[in-house]
Amino acid sequence: MKPNNIVIRLALIIIPLAILAAGAGVFWQGSGEPYPFDTLRGETVMIRGHGLYQYDTVNSSSQELGQDIVTLIIGIPLLVTGIVLSRKGTLRGQLLLTGALGYFLYTYGAMSFLTAFNPLFLVYVALFSLSLFGFILAMSNLDVEEITRHISDGFPRRAIASYFIIVAAFLTLAWLGLVAPPILTGAPPAGLESAITMVIQALDLGVIVPTSLITAILLLKKHSWGYALSSVVLLKILTMGTALISMIISQMISGVAIEPVTSVIFVLISISGIILGIVTLRNIRD
Repeated sequence: MKPNNIVIRLALIIIPLAILAAGAGVFWQGSGEPYPFDTLRGETVMIRGHGLYQYDTVNSSSQELGQDIVTLIIGIPLLVTGIVLSRKGTLRGQLLLTGALGYFLYTYGAMSFLTAFNPLFLVYVALFSLSLFGFILAMSNLDVEEITRHISDGFPRRAIASYFIIVAAFLTLAWLGLVAPPILTGAPPAGLESAITMVIQALDLGVIVPTSLITAILLLKKHSWGYALSSVVLLKILTMGTALISMIISQMISGVAIEPVTSVIFVLISISGIILGIVTLRNIRD
């Protein structure tokens, strides 16, 4: 069986599981009220107290709910579109499928490690595993030279490289500013809440920042992998960027205090990434 066929079959399994996981997060609300909880580090946080995310904090559950909405409205349709176009043999379809798998990999990797245990834990793990191997196979199946040949002259190479450098710099400064002082002082990190460690910060600093820098460098050097990586990552940002905006809105609706400057920068970066993702799609010739 060809690698692309395996990727499509894995993606087809992801669809119903993602509908179950995200649908339960949105529609399984139940009854109950938030209540205070003292963490191991002596902080008092508010636990949601109802629905699928009843053991998560109000802060984290509002973000999970925002992500679930985007997964249902954008993530799954984008994955389906990638499958359909990939079956037709189009390059856009292959890149869309790879980018969508990257979104599900990040999303359900984070939920497997960070979400408080609930009845859908094994569904999160299955989605994480399926998207991980699907993404690896999809990336290995990319013909980077073909991608380079199909990029039009209007592709904004320098602008996209600059964007990835800005993303890497912002995430590095934002997350190091969050985790470095507690390491030095021993105080609880802001935003840790009831979690044991900082999963999102680990993923961003360990994966997203290096990927962004490598992509920017390869693009500036006009390397074929630079075009391939930037296309895949930007198509992932079509969903992830929307999810970040949805998370912030959901936090505000839930009455969670947010850091305005950081939140505005996240929104601007997300919107810029979405625009560049659309521009990338338009500059790929099938």
